[in-house]
Amino acid sequence: MSQYSVVLCVTNGVEDIETVTSIDILTRSNINVITLSTNNQHKIQCAYGTNLYSNILLQDYQVQNNHIAIILPGGLQAAEHFTKNKILLSYINFFKKTQRIIGAICATPAIFLATHNIFPTAKMTSYIGLKHLVSDIQWSDEPVVWDVQNKLLTAQSVKHAINFNLKLVNIILNNNVSSKIKSVL
Repeated sequence: MSQYSVVLCVTNGVEDIETVTSIDILTRSNINVITLSTNNQHKIQCAYGTNLYSNILLQDYQVQNNHIAIILPGGLQAAEHFTKNKILLSYINFFKKTQRIIGAICATPAIFLATHNIFPTAKMTSYIGLKHLVSDIQWSDEPVVWDVQNKLLTAQSVKHAINFNLKLVNIILNNNVSSKIKSVL
């Protein structure tokens, strides 16, 4: 069992590749992945039909000391669900308050993080079509953005899911592990 765990939020409509890539790369890096269903059903159907079975339901989740990051994949339906979920919002605020890593991909940074103004000063990116939802001061055109001061990792889209997760591995472990994983992809 790894000394580190990352909580990966899932719900119906999460983007398939972003979700599965997170599971794959983090697991290859010997980081434990906990899939957390935010719609309180273990069976999840991703945006393009991939079926997943979550490890735990949001109603049963309790933060542990080794849960060092929480990740919110994209998918428009998922991002909208995340935004309406008050329990999830309280966990995101707890992760922020306790200075743990928060990651979001594609639609989720703009729709969830910006809508709730969780990181009012953080640099971030999101799906380019949703750029108007992120303040100009915060927006970055980079495809993957790590705001070290706010411990926020964001990515623009599914095509950047691998680099997003390699960056997360680099942050959690080190560049040697990230480079080793990258070399076998």
